[in-house]
Amino acid sequence: MEDDLKTYTLYIHDDRYSVPSLDAVTVRDDARACEVGKNRLTVSADYRMIEVWEDDRFIDKFERA
Repeated sequence: MEDDLKTYTLYIHDDRYSVPSLDAVTVRDDARACEVGKNRLTVSADYRMIEVWEDDRFIDKFERA
């Protein structure tokens, strides 16, 4: 059901830029948003950290080792 979906913001910290870029994902829950965030970290070798937020609520962050 579409009403169960939430929009999360991914703050993508990239070595090439001084400020994070943003991406919005719409998923069912925090766990899925974190899965998307963690997977997004693998998209580019320049991504060093991804933060997952729902509005002003911090969910989690994933950093490259």
